[in-house]
Amino acid sequence: MQVRSVILLAALSATAQNAPHKNTCTVHAAGNSTDDAPAILAAFAKCGEGGNIVLPSANYTISRPMTTHLEGGQFNLHGYLSFTPDIDYWITNSYRFPFQNQSIAWHITGRDFIVDGHSTGGVFRNGQVWYSWARGAGNLYGRPMSVSIMNATRVVIKNFRIIQPQFWSSLVWNSTDILLTDFYVNATNLDPAANGQNWVQNTDGSNTYESARNHVPKLGLPGRQRLHRVQARFHADYCKERELHGGEWDDLWEYWAVSEFGQWGVEFDILQDIHIEDIVVKNHPTFKSWLGVNVGIPPNGGGGGGGYCKNVTIKNLHIIDATVPLLLTSEYGFPVPTTYYAYLYATPCRLTYSQLNATYANTSTFVWDSVHFYNVTGTSATGQVIDFECSTTTPCEGWTFSDIDLTPVGGVKKTGIQMQGLKFGSRSVGIFHFWISSYSVADTVAYSQVT
Repeated sequence: MQVRSVILLAALSATAQNAPHKNTCTVHAAGNSTDDAPAILAAFAKCGEGGNIVLPSANYTISRPMTTHLEGGQFNLHGYLSFTPDIDYWITNSYRFPFQNQSIAWHITGRDFIVDGHSTGGVFRNGQVWYSWARGAGNLYGRPMSVSIMNATRVVIKNFRIIQPQFWSSLVWNSTDILLTDFYVNATNLDPAANGQNWVQNTDGSNTYESARNHVPKLGLPGRQRLHRVQARFHADYCKERELHGGEWDDLWEYWAVSEFGQWGVEFDILQDIHIEDIVVKNHPTFKSWLGVNVGIPPNGGGGGGGYCKNVTIKNLHIIDATVPLLLTSEYGFPVPTTYYAYLYATPCRLTYSQLNATYANTSTFVWDSVHFYNVTGTSATGQVIDFECSTTTPCEGWTFSDIDLTPVGGVKKTGIQMQGLKFGSRSVGIFHFWISSYSVADTVAYSQVT
């Protein structure tokens, strides 16, 4: 499935580049902070069907939400779209995204099209006003994502840069056969009032929701944000060759996540056929589902929903100085007394569910089924290397591990493993270089530490 998707999207790219366009519409920036959105929308209305829209190198002021539609055309964005810093306006007027009560500034819709930033264009500026406004608080209402690929089919987004996004940099939503390649995101706080705290909270590199057959090779991010997050009702994602290139922060705490399942009590979340390969990250990948009761309102509260995640392959993953290199919690929504959670809730994200009572433990009904790890290497910044805490109500099924080499702080192996409610699959070969020399593959493994 992954190979077929890549071939399809590569063919679309070649065909679109070589095909003659019906019309070419060129938009020049008005300058002097004049709103360029009307001219851009007019160009899409005229040339969006089989045409070519060109924005030469410049800064384009965007003072209102935009929906741009393409069918069989190409958008050549050589310059940057700069959304105005009017926080009150955007909170009131952004497009609504139902998942987690969130907002979006720009929709791209359509089919069989290419968006090319030519490595000089995309979205730039004015994220800082949102970082200083939020002051590290997570998921504040009305803070808009920069761009969503929505209701789209067979799309290539390439050579695209998002610098200082307002919130999540990008979202693929209700779309199929989407390729994001040579996609660069940078969120850097420049406000000294942060005083070492993380004020670029929620500046995810990319997100996917209710979509299928997406391919995301070559996504680069410096700075302190999440690399990629796969969310509810998603099928057949292929992620490859992602690397974090350093940046301002040395204490990154999350870079890609398969997460937020069961947050909405009325929803049944489905995620399946995910392939993640050749990834280098600083700190841990996260698998996260919510507790089995509803407490609070999303985005910072929730729980009580069901569903399953099935057939996930993680291959050739290298983790650098993670707090916990491999982490799963199916009880997201209450503080678990481990080093990791103490660290997480001490950060300035101030998520409301951190105050909940641990009596909700083991209530999650979301199922984690057939997750496979191959060739995972790296280091832990603590004495802990694995923390899988599955709900005992619905234990994790069929997990397999092969060639896992993770070194805790100080280089002492045979330590720092915590597993609860995990059922191994038949292909578990048990090559854990930090593990004891032999172990029995029981139906359910539950221990706090191996020495």
